[in-house]
Amino acid sequence: MPSAAQKTITFLLVILLFVSGCAAPGLQPLQPQPAAATETPSPTISPDAFSGQLRQSVESAGFDAMRGLMDDNLFVIAFWPGNSLPPLPADDAIGQLRNLYMTGGPIRFPEPDAPLSDMLDNQDPVHIFQSDVQVVDVLFSQGWGPEGLGEAMLFVAQRADGSFWWYSIIIAPTGFPRVM
Repeated sequence: MPSAAQKTITFLLVILLFVSGCAAPGLQPLQPQPAAATETPSPTISPDAFSGQLRQSVESAGFDAMRGLMDDNLFVIAFWPGNSLPPLPADDAIGQLRNLYMTGGPIRFPEPDAPLSDMLDNQDPVHIFQSDVQVVDVLFSQGWGPEGLGEAMLFVAQRADGSFWWYSIIIAPTGFPRVM
C-alpha cells in the first residue's frame, strides 16, 4: 500500500504535468477552421416555396414539419365565424391540431384559387388579422375535424427580416359559406 508521501508525490506530479501542458510556450489553442470558400449561403426561401412546404407537411400530417414552420410562441387557431383561442405556443398548437382538428381524414388543398373573400363574408383574408402581422399567403384546405367535413384557411406571414412562418388557421367546422 502506498504511503502518504508517495500519494502526495504522485498527486504533485499529475498536477505539474497538467499545469505544464496548459502553459506550454508556443502552443495555441485550437481554432475552428473557417468554412471553405466554395460554400455558398443558402438562398432565401420564397413565399410560394414556404407555402408549398406548409401544404406538403399538412397533407402528409407531418406534425414535426408543421411545428418547424410555426413561430415558437405565437400560433392562432380561430373558428369561422368569429371565435378564436388566445395565441398558443407552437407545441400546444400542434397538440390541438393533431388531437382535435386533423382526425377525420386526409387534408386536401383542392382549390388554389378559391374565392376566399366570398367565404369570409367579403372580408379580405390578407387583412383579417391584427395590423402588425403581414400575411403574405392564404391556403384553402378541406378535410378538417372529426368527420373530415370542415374547411380551413392557413395563413402564412412574413417577419421584418424577410423570413416566413405559419401564423394562423381559421377552421370552419362544417365548411365556409358559398355564395351561389
